[in-house]
Amino acid sequence: MDGKVLTEGEEPSPGEVLSALEALVASGSFRISERNRRFLSFVVNQTIGGRSDRIKAYSIGVDVFGRDDSFDPTVDPIVRIEATRLRSALNAYYDGAGSGDRIRITIPRGSYVPTFGWAAGLPGRDGRDCLLEGMVAEIVDGTLAAVVIHDHSDQADPEVALRGELFTDALLPLLRKARFKTLVVPSVERSAATGSINALFAHPGETYSLDIAVRPLAERRRYSWRFSDLRNGEVLASDFRDFVAKATPCFELIDDLAETAAQSISAVIASH
Repeated sequence: MDGKVLTEGEEPSPGEVLSALEALVASGSFRISERNRRFLSFVVNQTIGGRSDRIKAYSIGVDVFGRDDSFDPTVDPIVRIEATRLRSALNAYYDGAGSGDRIRITIPRGSYVPTFGWAAGLPGRDGRDCLLEGMVAEIVDGTLAAVVIHDHSDQADPEVALRGELFTDALLPLLRKARFKTLVVPSVERSAATGSINALFAHPGETYSLDIAVRPLAERRRYSWRFSDLRNGEVLASDFRDFVAKATPCFELIDDLAETAAQSISAVIASH
């Protein structure tokens, strides 16, 4: 998961990637803002030009979003917010109208540097699903310990859905650092991936479920998480925080809650 795709021998050439990019940004089914089209074009061109080291929040804010030289990504979260929206738009496109595209452009969580790969040669499936199936098999066999994150935030509410994605994005690197294999329950459109994870739920190895949600409560937003052992359904830890709703999510609060959750999970596993 997280943007990996199955490759057919060598990676796509720069020319093939540029052609795929051109078709992608021109597609009426790829639903993003004009500035996020510039965002995607910028990071792709920098990468294939050998300048991926320039792809930082600061350079994106200045070169793509027109911020001045005083731009501080830790104060102005525009790049992080728009990157989350761009990842969601790419996933939605490849799960729908772009399911037949041979080349996939993805932006892995925790990075702004895109990756390029070939889609698997099976109708309606991409390489992320094939890699997921291999990982699930290892987990079921007991080779890997894993955490499956399931975001229960209302996806019909764009503001709540964005906050849920940001919470998930904050949790993923922390769980990986704690040496868990991480999976995220995908959208219903990705039937192959959903089927693989459902199989894992039915025959779990050392697998844990991390259910998260962001829910609107008047002028607040409640961020909650619940950590369970899939083998017996036991809830091992849970918590929630209520934050005053603002137009822009407070990343420090979200990151702090994610770090607290990851620390609690690590402590529970160590003593379980």
